[in-house]
Amino acid sequence: MDKLAVPKENILYLIIGLAVMVLGYLFLLGGGSGDPERFSYALFSFSRLYIAPLLIVGGFVIELAVLLQKKPITVFKKKK
Repeated sequence: MDKLAVPKENILYLIIGLAVMVLGYLFLLGGGSGDPERFSYALFSFSRLYIAPLLIVGGFVIELAVLLQKKPITVFKKKK
């Protein structure tokens, strides 16, 4: 039962991908108006229209790339 679907070394990258997606969703928060009769231009800010979707899609790309790897990713290689 020690076999995981993802190598243990790649779990960190899965967490990083999840954190990138959560950050993208956090950029989508806020910007509304307390009064429904008042229009708020904060709905169309640069971070909501461009940064947040790029972060969310980037998080999904990271997750997909990590899940498709059979071997451990060795970006932070230990030197002997």
